[in-house]
Amino acid sequence: MTTTLTEPAHLAHPDAWGPQFFASGNQRHNSRFTACKQDGAHAMEPSEQGQLESLDQFLNRLDKLHSSPTVALRVMELTRDPEFQMEEVAQCLELDPALSASILRLVNSSYYGLVDDVTNLRHALTYLGRRSLRLSVLSFGLVKTLVSGAPARFHLQYWKRSLTMAAAARECAKLLDDRDVDPDTAFAAGLIADLGMLAMSQLETEAYVEIADEPDHTIDLVQRERELFGFDHVQVSQQLMKRWELPPELVDAVGNHHTYLPVSAPLNHVALVSNLIAEVIWTPVCPYMQPLQQVMYRQLELGIDDLITLVMKTKESIEESSGIFGVQLPGEIDVEEVELLARDLFKKAALDLASDLDCLEAFSTVPLA
Repeated sequence: MTTTLTEPAHLAHPDAWGPQFFASGNQRHNSRFTACKQDGAHAMEPSEQGQLESLDQFLNRLDKLHSSPTVALRVMELTRDPEFQMEEVAQCLELDPALSASILRLVNSSYYGLVDDVTNLRHALTYLGRRSLRLSVLSFGLVKTLVSGAPARFHLQYWKRSLTMAAAARECAKLLDDRDVDPDTAFAAGLIADLGMLAMSQLETEAYVEIADEPDHTIDLVQRERELFGFDHVQVSQQLMKRWELPPELVDAVGNHHTYLPVSAPLNHVALVSNLIAEVIWTPVCPYMQPLQQVMYRQLELGIDDLITLVMKTKESIEESSGIFGVQLPGEIDVEEVELLARDLFKKAALDLASDLDCLEAFSTVPLA
C-alpha cells in the first residue's frame, strides 16, 4: 500500500468551484493528517510528521492553560453504556453548576415545547434521551471550557459563527427526507467545529486576534493561519477532539466542514453546508453562494426553495440558541437580501445553461463540409 496526501479542498478559491471542482474524480482531503489509501505501504511524509508534532506541542500548551472538561467527559463515559444509571449522571452533573444550568435552559426552551418550566436537574434529564443527553453535555461542556478564556474582542465573534453553524446544521438535517443525519448530532458538530479558533486565540492571542477578523473564514483565514502557525483551526479542532476521544463521526464532520468530498458521510456534507451558510447569512455579497447551492443540490438534493427555508429557519434557531447559551449576538440577518441574491444567482445559472444548450443545438444543425 502507498499513501498519497492531497492538498486540502478548502484552499481552492470559490471561483474555482465550478463543474470541474465538483467532478466525481476530484476528491481532496481537508487535513494533511488524513490520507487517501491506495495500493502500497502506509507512510507519512516527514513534513506531515513534523506538522503533527508541532500541533501536538501546541495542544500540550493548551492542556497547561485549561484542565480538561472533566465532568463533560465523565458523563460521556458513563453514557457510552446504553443501560447507564441516570442518578449517577445527575450526581456527576451537579459537580458543574454551569453545565447543569445550561441543560435546564435547553429543556425549558421552545425546542422541547414544555408547558411548565422544569427547575430540577433530575426532572430535566428525564426529557433527554441518551443521544440528546450526550450531545448536550458535549456541546455545553466542551465549548464553555474553552470559551471562558477567550479574549473579549474575539468572544462574540466566535459565538456568532458557532451558533450560526450549529443552527444551520440542525435545520439542514431536518430538511433531509430520509433523516440520514440526526439533527442534534448535526447541531453539536456545528457548535464545536471551530473549537480550534478558541484554542489559537488563547495561546497566540495577539497574533491570532489580528487575523481572526478576516471576513473570509473558509479560505483566507485558513491560509493566514497556516502561514503564521503551520496549521489551521480545523486541524486544531480535529486533533483536540481526538484527544478527548469524542465520537468518530463528529471528529470526521468537524475535520471536513471546510472540505468538499464527493463521496462522504451525509453528516460531513451537512457540516460543509453549515459552514457555507455561516459565510452567506451574515455577508450575503460573498463568493460562497454558488458553492452553497451546488453542495446542497449535488449532495443533499436540496434546491433553491430549500435554501431559502434553511436561511429562515436558521435565523429563528440562532435567536433561540442565543438565549440558551446566554449570548447576545451583534448584527442582524437580512433574509430578504440573502433570498434575492440566491435567486438571482440561480436564474443566472439557468440562463447560462440555456445559452449553452442553444449554442449546442445551433452547432448540431450546421451541415458538415
